[in-house]
Amino acid sequence: MDIKFCCKTALILLFLFIFLFSLNLSISAQKNLTADKLIFEQDESGLSIVEATENVKMIYNEIEITGDYALFEQETEIVTFENNVKVIMGKRELSSNKLIFDMKNEKLEMSGDVKLTDEDLKVNSGSLSYDKTDQILTFLDDSYIEYDTIKARANQIKIWEKEDRALLIGNVEGTQGKNSFTADQIEILNRENKIEMVGSAKLIFDSEE
Repeated sequence: MDIKFCCKTALILLFLFIFLFSLNLSISAQKNLTADKLIFEQDESGLSIVEATENVKMIYNEIEITGDYALFEQETEIVTFENNVKVIMGKRELSSNKLIFDMKNEKLEMSGDVKLTDEDLKVNSGSLSYDKTDQILTFLDDSYIEYDTIKARANQIKIWEKEDRALLIGNVEGTQGKNSFTADQIEILNRENKIEMVGSAKLIFDSEE
């Protein structure tokens, strides 16, 4: 009798834990996590962890993240996605091999074949840091950008969403239309249709015969 009672109590507590976790995950900051398989467990320090596999999807306010695998740490509100990772933010889409999203601080890190696709903007790089609060995207590791009429490579590319502004830093080289250029740094102010090149800047004009 005692064994049956203990088993029933354990099951009730388990279902209660899952229900409370799911309720908290769905209500707090409008986020939820779904997958073909979810495993709820606690680590050695007693922190709650959710492991998600196959067709994993997380909704966080206006952000949708999908991938093959995810690990969510409830107390720290940090989620890690791996393999076939995609992020959709409005009309913008990001993809990579790995993603780490710190929801408390609204900071996102992506690595491994990072790609950004937007209406008039494409970027490829090895890694990306995104500060959602400041709305700044920082691309690192041999970054490439197609922005309006410009196609260029640089060590680092920063994009300010609010200002419609891009900054290319380090070993910049590329083309604008039929002309080519090199510089240490290039700033693109799209709202003003303005481009500033600094540091050993060189523009080579294409002379049509």
